[in-house]
Parts: sequence; structure tokens; C-alpha cells
Amino acid sequence: FSCMLAHDGAKHPKKIKGDCLVEYKYDGVRVVAIVKNGKATLYSRNGKIFTNFPHIESALSKKEYNNYVFDGEVMSDDFQALMKQVYRKSDVDTNDAYLALFDVLSYEDWLSGGCDLEQLERKEILDSMSFDDCVIPVGYKEVDLDTEEGQQTFSEINKEAIERGFEGLMVKPVTGKYECKRSDLWLKIKPFIEVTLSIVDIEEGTGKNEGITGALVCEGTDDGTFIQVKVGSGLTDQLRQDTWDNKDEVIGQLVEIRADAVTQNQDGTFS
Repeated sequence: FSCMLAHDGAKHPKKIKGDCLVEYKYDGVRVVAIVKNGKATLYSRNGKIFTNFPHIESALSKKEYNNYVFDGEVMSDDFQALMKQVYRKSDVDTNDAYLALFDVLSYEDWLSGGCDLEQLERKEILDSMSFDDCVIPVGYKEVDLDTEEGQQTFSEINKEAIERGFEGLMVKPVTGKYECKRSDLWLKIKPFIEVTLSIVDIEEGTGKNEGITGALVCEGTDDGTFIQVKVGSGLTDQLRQDTWDNKDEVIGQLVEIRADAVTQNQDGTFS
């Protein structure tokens, strides 16, 4: 028993390009729903049968879904409470749970280990289906990451993901197939923030970076918060040399910094 699993986008940055579908990454319980003879059975990613979501089973136990395999995440407003209910033997309460669907393929294709239909085609199949309220196809946007407009849209989706509390983003090539294994055709990306700060100083590096830039000292105000931070990662050797050789010209320049979060230090400053 297997299903498609994502790779970490941070380990495959060169794959994050071109015409892709971008969607929110849901943090729930992975579920593969197989519909045979008009009856849906819910499985974990490892093939263990779930029995505590009867309303979702019922919603998918319809003849129009026969011989389809649906892939998604069972979600709830309270993740911890949901996890406690998944395998309970009695007093089960999962009525608020819903299935967020992000893919679909035929049962025959699933048995063969994958589907040759492109990612966008599979999404369109999901979009063409009508479901009960407890089954919700995951929204997505088609974005060309090779364009400035696409990058701007991607940043906007990322910002929305942070504001709405999602775990991150999923990036999937429009033409990508479904593979019943871990695949770089699905890439998961942590949400990030971007701030624009001024370079106020340059610190010399140590070790192999002795005699060149070790870190850019940056500060500025973002959304009402004054931020001070030293940026030492993400600099190429050539950039370290160039900024060190031209310190007077570099200081005062604006830089855009990408980070996981803004944190408060013990002295009350933010970085």
C-alpha cells in the first residue's frame, strides 16, 4: 500500500520553477479513500483502515465515485483533539472533521502505481465533482514561477498561508503525474516572511571567511516593528568578496531578507 509523498522544497530549489499549481499545505491526517462497489473505505498512508469517520465514508459511498481513489487530509478545527479521536474504540466524536481533497485517480491507475494524467487534469476532475459539505476539494492557483508576476503571486499566497495558519505551501508542476512513492513532483515549502531592511554595517568573517564579509548588519522597521539582524547565510563567496571590497557603497543599500519568523530577543529587540 502506498500513496504519493512530497519532498522538502528546501532540498530541491531548482525544481521550484515553471508553470505550477500552488496550494496550501494542510496539517491533518492523511487519508486515501478507495471507492469500490459503491462503498468508500478510508485508509492511512500506510494502509491502515480508518473507521472513525463514518460521515466522510458515507459522503463518498456513492455510485458516481465508484472506482475512484481520492487523496487528501482529514481536518478539524482542533488538530490535537482530532488525533485523539482517530483510533478511539468508544465515545468517538469526529462530527466536525472534514476531508480536504487534493488529488484523484482511477482505482486501476492506483493499483498500477500511478497515473499518467497531468496534475491540472486531475484537479479538473475533482472540480467537476459535487460533494457533501464534509468533503472539500483543496483550492489552488496556477502560477508561472519563471515570471515576475508569478513570483509576486507566489509571495501573496505565502503571506495568506501565514495569516490563515496553514503549515506551508505545496508546489506541483502543472504537467506532473501521480506517483505512488515520494516524488519531487510534489514539493512542500515552509511559509516565510520577507522584510526589506537597510545595511548599516558589514562584519568580517572568521575561518574560511576571514578577510571578507561574514555578515551584513541590517536594520529597519517592518509593519511597525523595528528589526535588527545579522545576515550571514545565503551569501555566495563572490558576494562576500564584492561587498567587503566595496563596503562604503554597500552600506546604506536596501536588502530583502527571507526568514521563517520575527523573534523577540532577551533585550527586547526583534530579529
